[in-house]
Amino acid sequence: MGDPKRSNGVGQRADLASLRAQVRAIERGTDAGDRAARCPLGLEGLDHHLGGGLALGRIHEITGEARTEVRDASVFGFAAAMSVRLLGAARGGDILWCLRDANMFGGMAYGCGLAALGLDMDRVLFVEARDEAQRLWAMEEGLRCTGLAGVVSEFGPAHAGEAARVAERRLQLAAETSGVTGFLLRSVAGEMAAGTADSRWSVRAAPSGGDPRPLWSLSLDRLRGGQPAAWRLFWDSREGRFRMPEERPEVSPVWPETRSFAASGAAA
Repeated sequence: MGDPKRSNGVGQRADLASLRAQVRAIERGTDAGDRAARCPLGLEGLDHHLGGGLALGRIHEITGEARTEVRDASVFGFAAAMSVRLLGAARGGDILWCLRDANMFGGMAYGCGLAALGLDMDRVLFVEARDEAQRLWAMEEGLRCTGLAGVVSEFGPAHAGEAARVAERRLQLAAETSGVTGFLLRSVAGEMAAGTADSRWSVRAAPSGGDPRPLWSLSLDRLRGGQPAAWRLFWDSREGRFRMPEERPEVSPVWPETRSFAASGAAA
């Protein structure tokens, strides 16, 4: 901006106007910096709508259908599927998963269940935190670690307010600086603030007709620089990709060999 002591104010006003324009462009998703690397999700129509795939080095929010503190397995499953794609696209690094404590309403993410969805548990690091503030801190620190491929963190329902917006902006800045992708999981639907997440997904379990493979009704409620949309997709853990229901092959599911994940910190 130059030295304000020697400026007549015109240059400062021009620079300030330029800065404001850049901020507005970033918020609209039209800034050149928005051209992030993409992680294809393996389904042409879905990837096309996302501009080539899920934006890397961004924060993505995943909400469930629960209206209470009951934990939502669909949120865990969809996050695991996204993590599988993320690890497949990454040149290296692991997933840092920040857990909520188990309580009378539900447990933590289950290692065998995540493995059944195709997630390589040798590349998942679980962190337990006693409260939301610690999980927020752990997620931000993880997002600053360029050695990770992604960070998943479980939170309660979203709330409107400046404190929540500031926290989310800090996460977004950390992700954009390092290139590490973050997933905010919220099983409880709760109040949806505008936020700064690159995308916001609502996940609902859909009737699968007796097939044990997960089938989800997905609603893309917010997409930076894009439009909302909805799909009904199932997750093919064998191939590690999403499919349309009509594409689903009639094959028997193969469950992973039972193993202990105590060393990685996963809990039932």
